Amino acid sequence: MLSGDPVLAITEADATGDIAAIYTDIRATLGVPVVALIWRHLAVFPDGLPWAWESLKPLYASGAIAAEAAALRAGLEVPVLPGLSGPVLAAAGISIDALTRITLILRSYERSNTLNMIALGALLTRLEGITPTVGEPAPPFKNEEPIEVELPSLLTLDAMAPSVRALVEDLNRIGGHEEILASMYRHLAHWPAYLALIHVLIAPFGAEGRLEPLIRNVIADGRQRATQIAGGLASPEKTPSQDIQKDLRHALAQFVHGPIGKMITIVPLIRQSMPF
Repeated sequence: MLSGDPVLAITEADATGDIAAIYTDIRATLGVPVVALIWRHLAVFPDGLPWAWESLKPLYASGAIAAEAAALRAGLEVPVLPGLSGPVLAAAGISIDALTRITLILRSYERSNTLNMIALGALLTRLEGITPTVGEPAPPFKNEEPIEVELPSLLTLDAMAPSVRALVEDLNRIGGHEEILASMYRHLAHWPAYLALIHVLIAPFGAEGRLEPLIRNVIADGRQRATQIAGGLASPEKTPSQDIQKDLRHALAQFVHGPIGKMITIVPLIRQSMPF
């Protein structure tokens, strides 16, 4: 927990051997510059991450996960909130360089959250003993170019100024499901003024109760799409013990029905308000 992660996790910097190799493969496969917290959390369970990643490889290779994730993003209807214009951001001290990095961070989370919703939902289908369904597959999706950005460090809450920490924690409460702190806010905490602006942007939307139905719909759609492709999961020779599988099931449900589903909804709200 020295990393400041809200759940026990193996950081990318601390990963070695097979775990480090899988982290590298995750970044390359998803085309994002950071390994999401859920994967780092699965790495703490004996045989957990290797089993999960090996199970999912055929679905990544076939393009099924990318296709369903793209369809999930395309089907998400969120309102366009009043925009954060260039002059507003400049007046808040957000430089063009910072704005470019922030935009790439948002894009990275927008992509990885939907990919993780589908992939982890498929694993959860297996662990819950649910029979995969048959449905209309999403149309083939052309692989996207990798998002290349040098991400700032993930700030721990203790490393933040008290006012910034309070802001991050308040942002995480918007939309509920606050048990796990969304990593995106920790990345964006390097620009407190920007965090303050997006708080002003999305807090009223959340306070009006308009986020919860969107989040529920995202989770329901994501789980349905994941269940349709779960039959394509591989069956690794080495599987975790029954006790570890129970722990994995709990962890996956906690993330899929918590921060992943919530942030799939919130990130587009923020992205659509940006000048580019």
